[in-house]
Amino acid sequence: MAKSWQPRLLTKQLSKQLDYIDDAEFGKIRLIRNDGRYLRLNIRTNGEIVISAPRWTNGAKINSFLNESRDHVRRNLAKLNNRRQFQNGDMIGRHHQLVIQPSVRPDIKLTGSQVVVRIPDDYTDIQRTQLIHQGVAKALKSEASRYLPRRLRALALQHGYSYDKVRLTFAKSRWGSCSTGGTISLNVSLMLLPEELSDYVLLHELTHTHHMNHSQNFWNELSRNLPNARALSRQLRDYSPYI
Repeated sequence: MAKSWQPRLLTKQLSKQLDYIDDAEFGKIRLIRNDGRYLRLNIRTNGEIVISAPRWTNGAKINSFLNESRDHVRRNLAKLNNRRQFQNGDMIGRHHQLVIQPSVRPDIKLTGSQVVVRIPDDYTDIQRTQLIHQGVAKALKSEASRYLPRRLRALALQHGYSYDKVRLTFAKSRWGSCSTGGTISLNVSLMLLPEELSDYVLLHELTHTHHMNHSQNFWNELSRNLPNARALSRQLRDYSPYI
């Protein structure tokens, strides 16, 4: 008989009704209560599990929903875990080194050039991987927020482009995108790429401010600014934006 998990609901009295579920298999699960009609489960790119529930749904119904979703969660967490394994001492982005330490309580801190991830000894492999990926995501976002908007602005000035604003994302499959309104979205995982490739992505999106497609005119313009654009596009296929 399959093991029956009994998650424990930990309610925090916050104005936006944000709770947590302390689950024996998956660890800490975020629970957001809203005015929707249905229970929904989402696994974020950093490995965090989020359940959205109608505001007055009782704990028993939420726990039952979670138990029914376990196979789905396991499959998707396995996909996350297979993306990339980070080890103690790895360089994260361009300026951070990953430091993994044993601890009584889980914790993530950016200290100078280190991202320190403290992991309890009793954590499962899934919980351990989740926490490490959360630490990696935090370090990359910190680096990206300081570097990518500034670098995009410099390339735009150099090549005569303009755009409305820039935002950072954790998209699963895109390095970047450009909206018709001029918003350029850039994946924080660009900080994991060699600088030549990240510059290619930024110029690629800036070119979309003139050509919202991948027509020959788009490639002609991009290649005028970056003669090896086609070769860099092929090189980029060897990398994944999924942290």
